[in-house]
Order: sequence, then structure tokens, then C-alpha cells
Amino acid sequence: MLKELEDLVKLQRIDNQLMRITGLKGDLPQLVDALSSELGELEKSLDADKERMEEVKKMMKQLGSKIEEDKVKLEKYQDQLYLVTSNKEYDAITAEIDYMKQEISKAEYEILELSEELEKLNESIKNKEIAMTEKKKELEEKKAELKNTDEKTKEEESKLRKDREVLVERIPIRYLREYERVAKARNGVAVVPINQVYEVIRDKNGNIIDQIEMEVSCGGCHKIVPPQKFIEIKAGDKIFRCESCGRLLYWDEKESVILKDDLHEDEEFI
Repeated sequence: MLKELEDLVKLQRIDNQLMRITGLKGDLPQLVDALSSELGELEKSLDADKERMEEVKKMMKQLGSKIEEDKVKLEKYQDQLYLVTSNKEYDAITAEIDYMKQEISKAEYEILELSEELEKLNESIKNKEIAMTEKKKELEEKKAELKNTDEKTKEEESKLRKDREVLVERIPIRYLREYERVAKARNGVAVVPINQVYEVIRDKNGNIIDQIEMEVSCGGCHKIVPPQKFIEIKAGDKIFRCESCGRLLYWDEKESVILKDDLHEDEEFI
């Protein structure tokens, strides 16, 4: 087999193993990131609610103090009302009394509104604290699952990545770029064996007595490979591409030859 093609096949096999490891992790990495982000946003929202709650309490306290002060002033003006000696003084004090009553009423209404907001904030904080507890528990569980998977595959993944680095260094850049381009477009699979499928003929005892070639096709998209092209691919002295999916093709006796019959599916060639 052409050296460049052989290296590309090895690279694909390494990447297949890395994809298998990634598959074992599933969506755990993304889920951990998403939960961490959700937890962060929830924490910010909770802090904002608590901060607003303190502001509301402070405002209610200030309004309460204002009401007490205004009541003292109101009582003072009401007492002065009995001491007036002219209509002008009476009108002035009456105006002050009305103003104080309005201020007290306004402050009481604001306290009522703030009390309602405080009640909603209490409920919101309670719900968010419950949600945070649940999110934290879920996050810890997913982190533990991911850590467990990482520990099982860490050594294998590390070796594969080191082997990949060494391999990539010796592959010509033009082939490497083509590999990466096709892999990106084809779910990580850029190099595939051709499938040489045989129909198996068995005797009455189940022993294979003959094999009839059914078809030769791309191992990726299963596009039929013409006989002449199959011969050239099998020779392995040139890089060929599938006319349909663009993947690089190669022939390998263990991977390419597939025996099919009613008793056994996808047997290796013997």
C-alpha cells in the first residue's frame, strides 16, 4: 500500500478510537458546562433578589420612620389649630394638616406596595434556592460520571493523541488538509475500506462450499465501485476517492471482505 495512504488509514483508525472514547462520554461534557452556566445565572438572579430584598426592607423602614415623624407633625398642627387667632392662621395650619395626611397616606400606600414586592421576593428566593440545590446535586452527579469515564479512558486517550501527533507530522500537508476537510464533512470519517461482499453457498451440513461476489462498494456511502477501479484500489499504489461521498478508499482483506448468507451475517473472509 502507498505509504501516504497507509498513514491516512492509521490516522483514521486512531480517530475512530478517539471518537469511540468521545462517544462513551456522550453529552456529559456539554451537560456539565450547561448546568454550570445555568447555576451561575441562577446564583446571579438569587443574589439580585436578595439585594433587592434588602433595599425594600430599608425603604420600608425609612417610610415607617417618615410616617412616625409626619404623625408627630400632624398632631402638633392639630393642637395648634385650637390656638389660632385669625382665619389666615387657620387656613395655613389646615393646609399643613392636609399635606401631612397626604404624605402619611402616600407613605402607607408605598409600604403596602413594597410589602407585596417583599412577599414576591421571598417566594422567588425560596424557589431559586430550591432550584439551586437541585442543580448543584445534578451537576455533582454529572461531574462524577464524567470523571469516572475520564479516569477509565484517560490513559488510552493520552496514548492515542500522542500517536496521532507523531503520525500527523509525517503525512504530507496536502493529504492532511484533504483528510481534515472530508472528515469535517463526513462525521469524522474520511478514509474507509471498500466492501467486497460475497454470497456464501453452503452444503447441507452448513459448510461453506463456494463464495459468489455480489458487489464492491464504498464502505462509507455504499456507492458501487466499478470493477476496474476496484482492481486499482486493491493494488494500493495510488489514492482513490469515492465519486459519491469523496472519502478516500482502500482495500484490506480483514476489513473489506464480507460474507453474507442466511446463517451468518458479515463474516470475515477465511
